[in-house]
Amino acid sequence: MATTQSSFSEDFLDNYLKFGLGSMPRADIDALVMHLLDRYGYNECQPMAPLSNQTVSERLRTPVAKVKKLRYEAALKFGGRVEEQAMGRLLSALAIATLEPQEEKICLVIEDTLAKNWLQGQLKLHQQIFDHSFNTEIIKVSASGLFVVLEALFDKKELESFKKGYEDAKRTKDSVQCIALFKTLAKNFAEGAASAAGGGVMAVLKVHLGLP
Repeated sequence: MATTQSSFSEDFLDNYLKFGLGSMPRADIDALVMHLLDRYGYNECQPMAPLSNQTVSERLRTPVAKVKKLRYEAALKFGGRVEEQAMGRLLSALAIATLEPQEEKICLVIEDTLAKNWLQGQLKLHQQIFDHSFNTEIIKVSASGLFVVLEALFDKKELESFKKGYEDAKRTKDSVQCIALFKTLAKNFAEGAASAAGGGVMAVLKVHLGLP
């Protein structure tokens, strides 16, 4: 089995030499290295994909804005099919989402520009209202609105189980317990939906949640 270091090197050379030695622009090289760091890590460290932009910024001594930009470019240019990337990244955000029980709103923290833009596009496509007025990395959407989008994208059997569990959780009077139940449901749905989608979606989810 190839080591992480050799896989990093092989993937780098495969991409760098694709159109001939010296043909890849500097900006694309930086994006490629960011893609590989997210996928493999470096110096025996774990992959960086599950880490926040701020943490990666500190480890690489690179401004947060540049990390965010490079990750977006890396996803578009080296991540494979954009739709699979976006779906997997959305599920990874949903797996750690939380709930505002009183307002029946699901809160997703999405630093990932590709996933955030894609989700907002899907919500608009399905005429669902969302809010990120206080923090552009937090998207608040009604549970019913998010379910409309998820139904159009993911396995309906997995979604029905999620929706039923959510309705049961809502009847819990203790808000702390309700939120805890929701988090378990959301994580189970994300993993089940990714497994049902298979291929690139499951691979992306694993990378971004740090799963084996």
